[in-house]
Amino acid sequence: MADVAAWANLRAASRQAARGKRRRPDVETWLLREETELRQLREELRQGSYKPGRYQFFVIHEPKRREIAAAPFRDRVVHHALCRWMAPVLQSRFIARSFSCQVGKGTTAARECCRRLTNQFPYVLKCDVRKFYPSMDHALLLGQLEGVSRCPQVSALTRSIVDSYHSGPDAPVELFPGDDWVTAFARPRGLPIGNLTSQLWGNFYLDALDHWITEAQRHGAYLRYTDDFLLFGEDKERLWDLRSGIVTGLTALRLKLAEPKSRLLATREGVPFCGFRFLPGARPRIMGATKRRFERRRRELARSRKLSRLTQSVFAWYQFSREANSEGLRRAYARRAVGVRRVGQAQPSGRRTGRAEQEPMLAHPL
Repeated sequence: MADVAAWANLRAASRQAARGKRRRPDVETWLLREETELRQLREELRQGSYKPGRYQFFVIHEPKRREIAAAPFRDRVVHHALCRWMAPVLQSRFIARSFSCQVGKGTTAARECCRRLTNQFPYVLKCDVRKFYPSMDHALLLGQLEGVSRCPQVSALTRSIVDSYHSGPDAPVELFPGDDWVTAFARPRGLPIGNLTSQLWGNFYLDALDHWITEAQRHGAYLRYTDDFLLFGEDKERLWDLRSGIVTGLTALRLKLAEPKSRLLATREGVPFCGFRFLPGARPRIMGATKRRFERRRRELARSRKLSRLTQSVFAWYQFSREANSEGLRRAYARRAVGVRRVGQAQPSGRRTGRAEQEPMLAHPL
């Protein structure tokens, strides 16, 4: 616990947690009293009296409906401090093709790996875990984490964070061998989508499955991003056998594959992964659902005249779409932006009409 509660670690965690959020009232209040708050937090962590606060819940609908649990800023500082100490230990165990929640790895690296494997193999087994974060079992996760940290104080801190959240009624209860409905309902499960610790621990939760596939089964044509993973190969029977082993391994973790998203595909049909569809010998394409989500968000921001957020959204889309075969799509958005500008300039009074009146000019044309 000395390393987690060290002053330098807490100070760095506070700055990381405040990055990009300094204008929020709770963050401003914290930063005004940062030294006092950190000293009190340090004493609570050393004495073992720290208790997580209450979450604030809200629902997002893009790309799908999810309940987000936002921890108080004070707790987010603790999450950053714990992850700064724990991440190097856990990441040293991850396989090379586990891409989420690691410095130097992310969706761009995962897509590049998927592109290379798509060009090499004719078949792919695409797997997705059903309700991954809401279904993670607390007892199994804590057992895995206790094998990493031998410090009783760190284990107690980890347990307090895990126990601070339980999945709600939206998460279905699954029955596994040896279960009945009473024991299944009684088992605590679920990590909050929104905690930094949830991302790191979620990646670690499936680490044993990664090693089983790549080492015990010697299947190297594999990659995983959080709960989405792909197994490439030349033999369909081999991939079906691996799928049976994956189902068994997930059952041991009290997880199940999502159906029908988990399926065997020919790579020539296109491999959906991280918002793109990958085809052999070609640049990836942006999936239709991804394009529709961006267009819907762009229209909503334009109608509400939130130009600064519209600029950020368009620029983020531009950076995302550059990885795909999207020159025609970006030219179409650029023509639309020019057309809106011309309509706006055509009115001597400065008043825009027609479509320009509903959708302001893009602040960052594509």
